[in-house]
Amino acid sequence: MENDTTSWVNLPNFLTIVRMLLIPVFLIAYYQLPEKRYVSMLVFALASFTDMLDGYLARRLNQITSFGKLCDPLADKLMVLSILFCLASDGLLAPNRWKPLNWILLIIMLIKEAIMLAGSMYMLKRGVVVHSNIWGKAATCLFVVGIVLVFPWHSAELASDIGEVMLIIAVCVSLAALVFYILDSVKKLRSLKTN
Repeated sequence: MENDTTSWVNLPNFLTIVRMLLIPVFLIAYYQLPEKRYVSMLVFALASFTDMLDGYLARRLNQITSFGKLCDPLADKLMVLSILFCLASDGLLAPNRWKPLNWILLIIMLIKEAIMLAGSMYMLKRGVVVHSNIWGKAATCLFVVGIVLVFPWHSAELASDIGEVMLIIAVCVSLAALVFYILDSVKKLRSLKTN
């Protein structure tokens, strides 16, 4: 059940804002402390923890708002895109023999998220919030695990190989989420026209 959207100030939404603020912290740690990548990894872990916690608290405390439905996935997307950019720039998203795939994966995700953002704004102007679906949540989980495995905080080659495969799968699942998002949006727009 959704609360009064004018009362968006609550703990889950605060955690969402914190996660957004952690993005520049991650970027600074990643680029300014290249010999201590575990620091940026910890920032990412903290951001991932706030993601799980805010969703749990929103449901548990019945504090689900339109702000949370819109900004929670937005915070996830911005964090994931920031990390994917860092990893792509260091050639860590794809195997050495497929180096162009680093930027291809990033570009696909940028285009996908741009479509999602434009769609969200379009729907919001019509008073409709289309929240993330099971495919989007699955993609986020795959991205988190894949990023942890390929992140340059360890020297385990097998872990990196598994992570690279998981990230490719995550991109595919993310595209599936986009398709279902579009279908859901069209359904809701048709519903508005018939009312």
